[in-house]
Amino acid sequence: MSLSVLKTHLLALVLALVVCSCGVGNRHQAQYRDKKFYTDAMHIVATVCENTSDAVTVNYHCNNDSSYVLYTKASDKSFKNAVRIDPDCRLWSTKGIENTSETSTFFTHERYVCTAGISGLDPDTKYLYKVVAGNHIEYGPYTFSTSGRAGKWNFVAFTDFQHRKNPLTHKLIADMKDLCNPPLVICSGDMVDVGGKEDEWNWLLNGKDLDGEEFKDFVFAASPGDHEYWADDTGGKYPQYTAPHTYNNIFRFPSNGDPQSRNSSYFFRWNNALFVSLDMNNSNVASGARFDSQARWFEKTLDSLSGTYKYLIVFMHKSIYGSSIVDGVVAKKLRPQWAPLFSKYDVDLVLSGHDHIYSRTYQLYDGKPTSDGKGTYYLDMGSSGDKRRSVDASLSEQDGIHQKVIDLKTLGLSFACNVEVTSRNMKVTVYNQNKEIVDSFTIKAKKR
Repeated sequence: MSLSVLKTHLLALVLALVVCSCGVGNRHQAQYRDKKFYTDAMHIVATVCENTSDAVTVNYHCNNDSSYVLYTKASDKSFKNAVRIDPDCRLWSTKGIENTSETSTFFTHERYVCTAGISGLDPDTKYLYKVVAGNHIEYGPYTFSTSGRAGKWNFVAFTDFQHRKNPLTHKLIADMKDLCNPPLVICSGDMVDVGGKEDEWNWLLNGKDLDGEEFKDFVFAASPGDHEYWADDTGGKYPQYTAPHTYNNIFRFPSNGDPQSRNSSYFFRWNNALFVSLDMNNSNVASGARFDSQARWFEKTLDSLSGTYKYLIVFMHKSIYGSSIVDGVVAKKLRPQWAPLFSKYDVDLVLSGHDHIYSRTYQLYDGKPTSDGKGTYYLDMGSSGDKRRSVDASLSEQDGIHQKVIDLKTLGLSFACNVEVTSRNMKVTVYNQNKEIVDSFTIKAKKR
């Protein structure tokens, strides 16, 4: 054997030993290695807990079950006093789930879904956190803040990011972070176009250039849209899941929702407001046992929490006062079930999307505009991406219901809104992708 060949074999042996040694400490290794889609830790997001003043959840996917989360107060930039949280990890793929394409990376790349519940936090405090993968690669630091502020506070709401790699979504998120610095961000569904396609979640959660920056540094809450129910592309068609399987493994929200819609229906408190997420899908079904069960849960929950909040905010994907042409079953079946409940509990604000048309109602009580402070504003923000529709005949500023309607498609606009909350009122300010204010209104606090 020549000297050069011997050197080649020795080099190969050394490289093999290095690869093996890198695996030491990884108790189990998942099939999660396609670098086109993955690094060792992906889809990192901090989500709300029921009591947001002292707890937060960090959820992510990882190719091993030996990762962990470090967190510390924002003043401790060196992480000298950081606390380690070992997450709950469970092996997951979409194998065995109905309508899943076998070419989907959620199917072919089994991975660990890791959930780190962080509790015992101080109210109204900013924290740093990072994820440390099993090979000691660090992701972060990112930030989150707890609730607990007595004075003015704010949150930002989006809807329908949807179209993968559209040029506006991450710009809108970055702009709203710059303009409003929200500790809490909400999205009312259709965060991706096809829920079963992992590269779309990659685009959303890991940044437009996979740098992971835009979607970090706030606590997140969402309700699923019909597109979160879409499985992967199968023969040019998009069959649907009967539950939002990938959504439920990307996010970990409070487990206090209706048992038939766990993780997609839930509630949480942020300062003096109670937020309720509703699951208005599967979009193949407009009514039925799941909706009836969720309605009973909604009533029972609000009865039990009566007197414990100043503002009541609901976020859900489909607007019950939206376009009947885009989704006619909403007005026919969902509105008769949910509008009376929203009036019964005097919901302040309902945030939604789905129609890709901007519309805002007057303050409605029992389906009619009011002037006595009772009732609900229904805000359909249209689109926080580049999928837009023109206004149709079912929506009009002259219909006695809608105070503001905007044709997004003709104007080429995309929206996000900032809500400033005080003990006296909530001021809603809607921005377009050029940081221009396109609408604003104020919701006075009610005597509850």
